[in-house]
Amino acid sequence: MPIIFFVALAVLALGSIYRTARRTQRRVPRDPLTKVFGARELAELDSHLEDIAVDEMRRLHANVVRYIAGGVGHVVGIWDSRHGVALGLSDGRRLSLGGISRFTTRLLVNRAAEDKLRLAHVELDGLTYRLSLRGEAGTMVEIYARRVSLAP
Repeated sequence: MPIIFFVALAVLALGSIYRTARRTQRRVPRDPLTKVFGARELAELDSHLEDIAVDEMRRLHANVVRYIAGGVGHVVGIWDSRHGVALGLSDGRRLSLGGISRFTTRLLVNRAAEDKLRLAHVELDGLTYRLSLRGEAGTMVEIYARRVSLAP
């Protein structure tokens, strides 16, 4: 008789815990923005932010192309960055290349040690950038990167 009592008490306790847990789960909203914006407004906001991101990518690309066309300095230093490498240029600017492979980084370091590399050309190839660097001896190095950014 006492065992049945403890089993019944355990079943009641588990049921109570389960109901309490389910009640607290319902109180937490899944997405807090749904309280502020409707579904249509969220879709419009998402579309607007996507347009801004595309415009910003175009602006950054045009900035890099304009800089390279203006005759940039040569590579004086190469540093590992969080997402790729950073090229220190002789005119004091820094060009960050993100999403490049370790093999490409080693190739770039070896070529920069042998010859003064200058940025010659940049082209957006779908989702990746293709950068051409030319040495004083006329050698060309091509680098493919996912992201390119220019810092003063």
